[in-house]
Amino acid sequence: MNSLMRVTQRFNSNFAPLGSALVKRKRFYKKVDVIREDPFFKVTLDGRVLKTQAGKPLKVDSEPLALAIAEEWASQNENLEIGLMRLTGLAFTAHDNPLLCTKQSITDKLLEYLENDTILFYNDESTNLHEEQVKRWTPLIKNANTELGTSLKPITNLMDTVVSNEDRKRFGGWLLSHNEWALHGLQYAVESVKSVLIPFNVLQWKVTAPEAVELAALERKVQAQVWGEVEWAHGIEDEELLSRLSTACLFVYLNSNKMRTNDV
Repeated sequence: MNSLMRVTQRFNSNFAPLGSALVKRKRFYKKVDVIREDPFFKVTLDGRVLKTQAGKPLKVDSEPLALAIAEEWASQNENLEIGLMRLTGLAFTAHDNPLLCTKQSITDKLLEYLENDTILFYNDESTNLHEEQVKRWTPLIKNANTELGTSLKPITNLMDTVVSNEDRKRFGGWLLSHNEWALHGLQYAVESVKSVLIPFNVLQWKVTAPEAVELAALERKVQAQVWGEVEWAHGIEDEELLSRLSTACLFVYLNSNKMRTNDV
């Protein structure tokens, strides 16, 4: 039990809520660099290699990812906002893998999300909402069908079958085409928006991250047109979601495209 609690605490601390006083520390370094130790890249703080929460030197094989993580640390002010350093948190989780995830276990979990994907369930009780869902969500479903050869279609009856075995196989193949680090990023994206299809469309350059957030919050947006909303509260919520989704998709992209600068 104690071991499980330690793993959970370590995982949660990577994604601490905004402004959490529990994770704030004084900035203890001045200079941030990226060094190359083939085939990996490491981030250094005043010459000392950045270590994960498990105490291991963080090693990444994507130079742009290493540079982006370094920028997170370089941009910190007097107090470290660990909860806002999302690329660092994802890298720590992928590197340490505290929950002992495998490509297959992450894929299986994401396929469960696909079967309950937000944009596969249309509301037929509200005409306005249904029309917006058809208008805004249907293109995303069609994009996935075109790219993967699936036959996904939305339903209004929760008792209907949403995803066929063949669709699961095709989507599973796409997921497994990513490496383990990229899958950690995909999982973070999917859990943020409660959808596999929305991040899929972002990664396929079909929609932007801000558009994706609008799509994920479509029901709330439509209801707000009728009932109004607390603008500042939902604005913060949307910005938080945008930060999570953007970071996750960037993490996937950088781990799927192992770019590095040429030696001079």
